Amino acid sequence: MSLPSHVVIVGAGYTGQRLATQLLQESSSCEIWLTSRNPSENLQAFQDHERVHLVELDLLSESLAQDLESIAFPGPDTWVVYSAPTLYRTYEPEPLASGVSRHVQPLAAVSRWCQGCAGFIYLSSTSVYGDHQGDWVDEESERRPESALGKMRRDLEDYVLTTFASRAPHSALNVARIVGIYGPGRTLLEYIQRGRYKLVDGGEKITNRVHVDDIVRALLAMMEHGKPGAQVYNVSDGHPLSVRELVDFLVENQGITRPEEVSLEEYAESRGPNVASRWKTTYCCKNNKLRDTLGWEPQYKTALEGLAAIHS
Repeated sequence: MSLPSHVVIVGAGYTGQRLATQLLQESSSCEIWLTSRNPSENLQAFQDHERVHLVELDLLSESLAQDLESIAFPGPDTWVVYSAPTLYRTYEPEPLASGVSRHVQPLAAVSRWCQGCAGFIYLSSTSVYGDHQGDWVDEESERRPESALGKMRRDLEDYVLTTFASRAPHSALNVARIVGIYGPGRTLLEYIQRGRYKLVDGGEKITNRVHVDDIVRALLAMMEHGKPGAQVYNVSDGHPLSVRELVDFLVENQGITRPEEVSLEEYAESRGPNVASRWKTTYCCKNNKLRDTLGWEPQYKTALEGLAAIHS
């Protein structure tokens, strides 16, 4: 199969823009729609491209459903990538009059707008797994999130895999559970240099990472090989490392000052429970399904390889 002729990226942030750039490079005919609350500021790199359509869209607007109706859907051969982050900080599962909770409502509105699409990809997170005490997890592992963000991600996944899947049986629906993203302009180095990074509890926590370009290649593989039905894929380089290993590598190779070490309790007091909860959960993420089913292989086998390429 080939790449689609139309792609809509809802919430085109760091990963979404990287995907758009790659689509333009790999296809001479693909037209792309990028949405943002402020396209003129957030999507400047695409303003003058003849195959890119910039759409102002506020996913938190009370008129979101009507706003979407005013946008002509590109057609049944279209793939839609929902790349918006969780839009709330607190988890409130109670359903609204629409039958879904407030944190699911934006995705529900988008899914109704694109119900006849060829394929849909929801960019989720492995935060849905919660704490597995360092054990390996795959797509069949129990989801037991403790953080508000993880619970919201779980509910958004459920909406795609159940409600949306029942309404769109002929569409390829994919949930991409993505681990910690890094890439150009988005590595620990920038945070450490700005003094914004603390090494919590000595950095013993196991972390799973994936380069943004490998995420893009995974999303393209989902589009090229998509079949009707719902699928879940872990997107990870498959080589967990401790946070200390990443920090040590950057300190030794970039000549930066080692970040301050703090306890988890101190970190929670300064950054809040949602951010601190990421340091409480440990698991090792498998990527076998993505590799075996779609033939994907990460270009950067470990985060150390990827960091070396970025900061060389």
